[in-house]
Amino acid sequence: PISSGDIMRALRVVGKLLISMGVGVLLFVAWTLWGTGFYTADQQNRLSQEFDSAPKLTPARTKRGPGGIESTGPPKSFSPDPGDPVFKIDIPSIDVHQVVVEGVDTAHLRTGPGHYPTCRDGFDLCIEDFDNPAWPGERERVIVSGHRTTYGAPFWDLDKLEQGDDVMVETRWGNFVYEVTEKSVVEADSRAVVIPGDEAEMVLTTCNPKFSASQRLVVYTELDGEGSA
Repeated sequence: PISSGDIMRALRVVGKLLISMGVGVLLFVAWTLWGTGFYTADQQNRLSQEFDSAPKLTPARTKRGPGGIESTGPPKSFSPDPGDPVFKIDIPSIDVHQVVVEGVDTAHLRTGPGHYPTCRDGFDLCIEDFDNPAWPGERERVIVSGHRTTYGAPFWDLDKLEQGDDVMVETRWGNFVYEVTEKSVVEADSRAVVIPGDEAEMVLTTCNPKFSASQRLVVYTELDGEGSA
């Protein structure tokens, strides 16, 4: 027969096993939510050094558009590789200071926010409807996507942006200021954002709500002015 001592020993073993499993789950969650940020921070330091050491580019200018804003973009030869640093964004109101990389595939977004590319070699996720890449300063729709919870959570507070808040962009062909105009929430599979536009705008996207990918939070901004080229 099984004695009460045997039962107690079995219960202790099961209890220790459950505690170990619980600790393992907690450690995994902690690493997923916060530990991945160490990797992203290291990558951001590397990307910032690469961006700062890269030579300036001669801007390609076109005639002034609506509101007297001149369209200013990179030279036609500008074609960064997947994962390359392409520009920096600063959003003072939510304390965002990030290097944006080329591409929005999983590996790209682990290093920082990603610039949606046109379809070409090296990109699994891309915008098929764009004939040419859209870059800051141009009268096009520039799309930037970023994580909201893991890998540094650069867009954690994106929902706190208000109309009129500034999004400052530093590129190798000039500096630009975008102004927040509106926010919206769309379904995760909506393609309403990744469509061509003829306005000088930048769209920021991330998962919604926090800790879920069931929807997308979208922040629309318009070019407000241009700094030194």
